[in-house]
Amino acid sequence: MRKSQVGIILGVLALILVTTGCSSLVGGKWAVKVNGESILIKDYESRVAEAQKTYEKLGMKFDTEEGKAALPQIKSQLLARMIEGKLIAQEIKAQKLDPEGAKIKEQEDIIKKNIGDDAKFQDTLKQQGMTEAELKNFLTVYEKVTGDIKEINDTDAKAFFDKNLANYTQPESVTARHILVKTEDEAKAIITQLSAVKDPAAILPMFEQLAKEKSTEPGAKESGGDLGTITKGKMVPEFETAVFAQKVGTFSTAPVKTEFGYHVIFAETHTPEVAPDFEKLKDRVKEDALNTAKDTKFQTYFDDLQKKAKTEYAKGYEPAS
Repeated sequence: MRKSQVGIILGVLALILVTTGCSSLVGGKWAVKVNGESILIKDYESRVAEAQKTYEKLGMKFDTEEGKAALPQIKSQLLARMIEGKLIAQEIKAQKLDPEGAKIKEQEDIIKKNIGDDAKFQDTLKQQGMTEAELKNFLTVYEKVTGDIKEINDTDAKAFFDKNLANYTQPESVTARHILVKTEDEAKAIITQLSAVKDPAAILPMFEQLAKEKSTEPGAKESGGDLGTITKGKMVPEFETAVFAQKVGTFSTAPVKTEFGYHVIFAETHTPEVAPDFEKLKDRVKEDALNTAKDTKFQTYFDDLQKKAKTEYAKGYEPAS
């Protein structure tokens, strides 16, 4: 699929979100020193508290077994974010860069727009363990490191296209509905009802109504059993085999058994795989190749930055082995 400019920025953000480990919270006033600069425990604990609030908004309950198991990993990730943020801030200072420039503001605005609004933007930063200032710093250093990569020629674009052909291929797909019930007899009764409909144009409305009335699938009462667009590898094997074999405009004449129960399937459309045409997609491929080249260069730069850094952990804050 095509990477938008927003997607590239968000994708590159992931480069700085590299997971490390951390043990239980003990130690002195600082948790970590990065090239002699301290990350204070109070700041770290504040970052953890903000992140927990955001996760709780998303439904995470930290008093459950799942929440208790997730919390150490979340804390570990947050400390890693702070270390990486400190490294980037040191680069800003060393290279005398300006994170308040117009171009950085424009990139940040694109990210905000993509996320939705400022409140969601701030929550996303907290969840990832970043501040807005750290984001600006990152975008600034990224622009500095990758700014010399301006364009991709046709030869390199074609090589990128060939290497990533699957990303540009429109896969075979179907759109379908289903009715899910617990027993084979229930599914057969539904098939009997559908078979009694003589007008082909009336079958789909009848199928939707039966899905709303009888399907045990959550949401079927509203969706009428609509599954949207399905590509291969997205459904359990028994269902996938049946839905891709089903003739468009017809329903399955025998129940389809899966681990979830018994299904009656109605196929609405079936679209074959479409091979991509490089010449038609050239501009898009060049954009993707350009952004990938930038991402790769920045990743190499940032890995080197981490290797050269002197990172000292207080007792209890060391990365897990």
